[in-house]
Amino acid sequence: MKESKSEKIRRILHSKPLTERNDLFIFIDNKKEFICSAGTSFIGIIQEYLKKWGNLYLGLVALLGPVKPSRMFISLQKKMLKKHRENDIILSIGSGPHTYMGREDIINCDLFDFPNVDIVCDAYSLPIKDSSVDYIINIAMLEHSKEPEKIISEMLRVCNDSGEIFCFVPFVSPFHAAPDDYYRWTKNGARELFKDFKEVEIGIGAGPTSGALWVLQEWLSLVLSFGNRTIKDIIFLILMIFTFPIKYLDIIFEKYPNADKLASGFYIHAKK
Repeated sequence: MKESKSEKIRRILHSKPLTERNDLFIFIDNKKEFICSAGTSFIGIIQEYLKKWGNLYLGLVALLGPVKPSRMFISLQKKMLKKHRENDIILSIGSGPHTYMGREDIINCDLFDFPNVDIVCDAYSLPIKDSSVDYIINIAMLEHSKEPEKIISEMLRVCNDSGEIFCFVPFVSPFHAAPDDYYRWTKNGARELFKDFKEVEIGIGAGPTSGALWVLQEWLSLVLSFGNRTIKDIIFLILMIFTFPIKYLDIIFEKYPNADKLASGFYIHAKK
């Protein structure tokens, strides 16, 4: 008989949740710490509202956002999900409100009880047994953590002996609260961050046009807002809608030598 996601979760948990609600396992009361998961700006409030419909939110970000994932990122993403099927334990840390690549079997962990989240927990202390996970996904989340090394240490702990991880970290990227923002990494910095893993592969996860476009959108909205924060956010949204096609130039430029010196971010594929 096929094991349900809920049964999988119960099998790998090492402690009892504070609350269970419709197969949602809650280990923290996040409402005491944060009011809005995307910050309190005008854009943050819009994001928070749209996150009620997780896959719609993801679709809008993928279409209109300035960052285009590289072809290598997408190819490796698909390859890893093809390799790790429904019988494996797959954990998405910092999943947000959407399903990953349409895979309903992936166990989603987040600090907030968004739609599609299965375990509400702090990534610094995952309620998961040692060596119980086959594959970990962690996309654009580490920059929002005060101590990303602790999260990586937790990834290493819960991965089994043949476990793998697939991460994305930003390099050229403006401030983006979720609910805060702390770090950026060069390619060498990303390698140092994951130094405790074996067979670490690092490549361009989003190219130089993505990084430059996002910075340009932020700069123009700042200049044209005359110091008004709400007007800045409105102008940024308008610019995003009209300029997002520019990011597709990265289909060409992500292949250029030295594109990593201005990449928007890097993917990391590593094995325990």
